[in-house]
Amino acid sequence: MVSFLIFILIFSSYSGIVSSDASPIIESNNVEIISPEVVEILPHDSSAFTQGLLIFEGKIYESTGLYGESSIRVVNISTGVVENFFNLSEIYFAEGIALSDNHIIQLTWRENIGFIYNISTLEQIDSFSFDGEGWGLCSTHNGEIWYSDGSYQISKLNPNNLSSVIYSQTVYYNNSPINRLNELECPFDLGLIYANVWLEDRILAINSSSGNVCSEYDFSHIRIQYENNNSKELNGIAYDEESSLFWITGKNWSNYYLVDLASDSVDCQVAEKSSDCCNNRNYSYLQIILVIIIGIFVMPFSWPIFGMLFYKIFRRQTQHTPPSRSIEDTPE
Repeated sequence: MVSFLIFILIFSSYSGIVSSDASPIIESNNVEIISPEVVEILPHDSSAFTQGLLIFEGKIYESTGLYGESSIRVVNISTGVVENFFNLSEIYFAEGIALSDNHIIQLTWRENIGFIYNISTLEQIDSFSFDGEGWGLCSTHNGEIWYSDGSYQISKLNPNNLSSVIYSQTVYYNNSPINRLNELECPFDLGLIYANVWLEDRILAINSSSGNVCSEYDFSHIRIQYENNNSKELNGIAYDEESSLFWITGKNWSNYYLVDLASDSVDCQVAEKSSDCCNNRNYSYLQIILVIIIGIFVMPFSWPIFGMLFYKIFRRQTQHTPPSRSIEDTPE
């Protein structure tokens, strides 16, 4: 019996440790709000209704929208001058772009079709179909392709056909789903995805593993200082590997802005956090296995005790109670 109680106590203590390992998942996530400083300013074609932005080999690739005005273009990163462009048919409303296998892929808004371009010539070489609306698009160095559809979810596309979704992640801002996710940028293989919110001058850094927004970048002060009344929504995020900074612009904005989207938030340290999480989780499994092994070795020694208890209980139940004494037998 003593051994059994010891086993229960050991199991309870390890169960508490396992529970404490899982508790951070439900803890409140407080978003860090940052106002980025402008490092450099580059002129932007104010007639460009920007829908997507990326940088490859020292050039800016930009997708512009609106029916009859949609295009894919190459911009000189030193002057802001458009060096090459391809205009889409007026029946298409172009949206986000991303790099995939040294090609540019581009979404359309409601036409359920995407296009693939030769990155050197901007020649349209192929197309693909997809369900739903197309908004933002980005790719990582290891070939993952994420897209947004204006909802509170971001989804990972199958890189082999670009037409099917293999995984979707709900995005949470302080534990509540946040809607209208638009342009995307995912420059690192650490799981961080940057997204702007449609109709707002802010960019969110998202932990793609948990869906939690770990940082928010407020660009309202940049709009007030540098932009004008013709400037519409912020919409354009491109990571520049050479400077390790980001170029930001918007629909009909006057400029591109080079900014630092660094964060001190622990939730944004995806690689380290994921590693710690996995190590803790594995350690918990080892604890459970250890408890089971202890139980296997301890329980046999408890069996004789259970046998004795069972024998005593059974014996008491089979014994007859002594006859009651009459009043005459009771001594005076």
